[in-house]
Amino acid sequence: MLFIDSHCHLHDSRIISDIPGIEDRAKIANVQYMVSCATMEENFELTAQLSNKFDSILPCFGIHPWFADRISGQWKEKLEHYLLAGPSGIGETGLDFTNKTCDRDMQIKVFEHHLMLARQLERPINIHIRNAWDTFIHILKKTGKLKVPGLIHSYSGSADMVPIFENNGLYISFSGSVTNPKAKKVVNALKRVSKEKFVLETDTPDIYPYLPEPRDTRLNEPKNLPAIAQIASTRIGMDVEEFSRHAYDNSLTVFDSILQGKKDR
Repeated sequence: MLFIDSHCHLHDSRIISDIPGIEDRAKIANVQYMVSCATMEENFELTAQLSNKFDSILPCFGIHPWFADRISGQWKEKLEHYLLAGPSGIGETGLDFTNKTCDRDMQIKVFEHHLMLARQLERPINIHIRNAWDTFIHILKKTGKLKVPGLIHSYSGSADMVPIFENNGLYISFSGSVTNPKAKKVVNALKRVSKEKFVLETDTPDIYPYLPEPRDTRLNEPKNLPAIAQIASTRIGMDVEEFSRHAYDNSLTVFDSILQGKKDR
């Protein structure tokens, strides 16, 4: 079985010194590619460097909603520079209204610009949504279906919303949260997603999965993706090989433009 980690953050300061080891352990676990998402202007360059150094790292560039109020006056130019410099996706971007003091209007403005770029450049987009589902659906209705598939990472929405997102060209990504024995909402959503529309991620170095073996670290990494697949497939009653094959093939579809671009370089 082969795997693709559809959302992680390999630029993170907690793990950046161990990227060669992380990549080696990922290869041993049959994790073929890792989609590493930048979160702010300050880590665009590091994300690009990691992608240039490691063929297994697929880069995405974007402004995370947590940092939308920290953008510079040149953020749009910087974002487009990195997107046009090589094969890449867009993100992490999105909406997060969990903090009621956040500037929601700024988040929406920044996110809508990312969506516009995804359409104009025909790039996959990696989307973060927390407690902002109604606003997100309103934006999708206004902007229409994506030209190139994108994904909602570490899905936390309801099962009932899944068809809306699928119809708008979005895949649904599941992280280690699906392994939580108490995560009934996430499991119900996974059951609702079409076999052709789900992918897997680790969100490294966060969301460490609930695994049978004792944890030797607080930090997650892509090597744990097969264990997430094993637990998730069991929770929905699907054979793990079939489940993993769908997740892998679906990820290939989402990130096809980046993969082809990397191969052509």
